[in-house]
Amino acid sequence: MPQIGYTHRPVAMGRDGMVAAAHPLATLTGVEVLKAGGTAADAAVAVNAVLAVTQPNMCGVGGDLFCLYYEAATRRVHFLNGAGRSGSRAGLDELRHRGLPRLPVVGPPTVSVPGCVRAWGMLLERFGTKPLAELVAPAIHYAGAGFPISALTSQAIQEFRVVTGDPEWHRVFAPDGRVPPPGAPFVQSDLARTLRDLAAEGPDLFYTGRVAGAIAARMAPEGFLTREDLAVHTGEWGEPIATTYRGVRIYEPPPPTQGLAALLGLNLLEGFALVGYPVHSVEHLHLLLEVVKLAYADRDRWIGDPDHARVPVSALLSKDYAARRRRDLDEDKARAYAFGDPEGDTTGFVVADGRGDVISVIQSLFNGFGSGVVAPGTGVVLQNRGRHFSLEPGHPALFAPRKRPFHTLMASLATRDDRPVLGFATMGGNGQAMFHIQVLTNLFDYGMDIQEAIERPRFLIGAFLPDDPADATYVESRVGADVLAGLGAKGHRVKAAPEFFGRCGHAHGIVLRDGTLMGGADPRGDGAALGF
Repeated sequence: MPQIGYTHRPVAMGRDGMVAAAHPLATLTGVEVLKAGGTAADAAVAVNAVLAVTQPNMCGVGGDLFCLYYEAATRRVHFLNGAGRSGSRAGLDELRHRGLPRLPVVGPPTVSVPGCVRAWGMLLERFGTKPLAELVAPAIHYAGAGFPISALTSQAIQEFRVVTGDPEWHRVFAPDGRVPPPGAPFVQSDLARTLRDLAAEGPDLFYTGRVAGAIAARMAPEGFLTREDLAVHTGEWGEPIATTYRGVRIYEPPPPTQGLAALLGLNLLEGFALVGYPVHSVEHLHLLLEVVKLAYADRDRWIGDPDHARVPVSALLSKDYAARRRRDLDEDKARAYAFGDPEGDTTGFVVADGRGDVISVIQSLFNGFGSGVVAPGTGVVLQNRGRHFSLEPGHPALFAPRKRPFHTLMASLATRDDRPVLGFATMGGNGQAMFHIQVLTNLFDYGMDIQEAIERPRFLIGAFLPDDPADATYVESRVGADVLAGLGAKGHRVKAAPEFFGRCGHAHGIVLRDGTLMGGADPRGDGAALGF
């Protein structure tokens, strides 16, 4: 296999437990929970709580959560939908009444019910062994005493301060107009108090208690949420969706997430002997790009809240349908397709415990710092997931009351003979399905270990600079100038990206093989994988 220039971290290994997460303090916290006898669910909540403190731009208790949980005792994969719904005041008529031609990118109108904390409670109720108060204690410490802020988070604060006019956000993240520099201790006193209250009162704090009151009061003038919308919220346990690929069964979360797009892409690729394409050659990348375009076309047409729209999942995931769609693929030239917004800041992490359980989690505020709105006195940044509703009448994701929006969030598990072989998740907004396809084919077609599969060059299709065409194709420049030129010759609108491009996801994964846990963490971010 040709070696493309990159620094290959060693694979983390263990047999009794493993955590791969987007911040070292979160990974360490999860390992400590596992070593103290906690389950994968216990560790996941503790990891997520610390990430909510150390990665406040990526995730937090004001956002949503989805996860896939492999239960060794039953050999089943369970799906937890921890997404919130739009407010009861949402709808096209209300938008027109307010004189809004579209949903804004940030601000109170973009806020939907934050489902994360309720999902924590549901996860612990079913698979946990430790009390919530014990699991959030490390996060309380890092919020109250502070932690050394990373360069990525410091830069995110610096960039976002010109985006939001919310005075509470500025008070929390840029006190006295100063952004904490890399390495400085960053204290979030209000968030520490909220987490202490959560430890004492439980998840109801966010839905009927003090935090719910603060959210509702902030939403009253401009948002669509009410106190009642928060009070009636609950998550849902359900079934994941899946397909087979190269002898393994790949699970993803169902609509309203975009997990379907990754499975559609893998079904298309199954008809090609991918290993016969030199890795990261022009031919290899062209095939992946064209497959992604077809999968995303179906995603954009069909995905919505299944409680409000018919989503033909079984028909879309049939192998016959993949065979028909394959006829639309041209191996010689690029086809046109207008992609959505590639922005999105999220955290994805994976935990495996000594019992054989594995959890893959994706948790987010959507864009960096979400809506840019902090509920006063709470330190809680509220998500802007509501901006992903469609205003097109008849669309499955039409903006309407108490409805879950389309979600870019997705996480993956893979099994062979009903035994887990992989847990995987990555941030990256619209690009997440693309990144799943790229990393999973690195693993299952090219036989890379999880760390190399994550580190290898990736692409991202989508416009995020003012002069970008809709189908701008960013390819990490480690592939080489000749490959970039070759893709351009096939009609791709190629832009050379940095060697390790942060917008191409911060991926984390655990592979399980012969009793050994092998973890990988993405050098594009701050993450770490540790096992014992």
